Amino acid sequence: MKMLQKAKTMKLKLLLASLLTSLATTAQIPVTDVATNASVGLVNSQLSSINIQLKAVNKNLSRLINLMEKNNNETSKSRKILKEELEAKKNAPEYVTRSTDVAMTLDLKAKILKAYRSSRQTVQEFEYLERKEIQEFLGFAADAIMETKNLFKQCNDILNTKSIILPEERLKKVDGINGKLGAILDGLIAYNNRLSQVNASRKARRTLINMNRDQ
Repeated sequence: MKMLQKAKTMKLKLLLASLLTSLATTAQIPVTDVATNASVGLVNSQLSSINIQLKAVNKNLSRLINLMEKNNNETSKSRKILKEELEAKKNAPEYVTRSTDVAMTLDLKAKILKAYRSSRQTVQEFEYLERKEIQEFLGFAADAIMETKNLFKQCNDILNTKSIILPEERLKKVDGINGKLGAILDGLIAYNNRLSQVNASRKARRTLINMNRDQ
């Protein structure tokens, strides 16, 4: 009997153990599902947040790209305008080449050449000048002509150079050349007049001597 009871007790224990195991397994299934759902919900929430941030980043990137393209277009336009301005500064405009300053340069050159030719001829015809005086004048006149040619060449270079020079700066340089040309012309005329006076004074003196001698 005891053996039978022990066998029954053992079976009952085994049955209870089996039932408890089954209950424990059944109770854990909902807990695992709730945790999984909670984790999935958290991940989904994080993904939604990331998507929102990505959309904002994409929107900002689009704005940045548009701004960069706009700046690039404006920079290209600015470069084009600057290039055109630089090209314009490489050539003297018509109002410079036809200015009164350039006309004065041509006029002064013509007057200097005329003064040189006439004074060279008249000085050599002065009877009462010494040969040394005539040679000094001719050397001075030749230097004046050489300087005139150099200044005129400088004027042409200023008008035709492809260097970047403002029109006002070109005119200023031409005006400076005109000042030098004017000084050359005045120097030639003054030198010629001085020799003319010397010649006239000596001629008068010689005439007075001759008159006194005849008396």
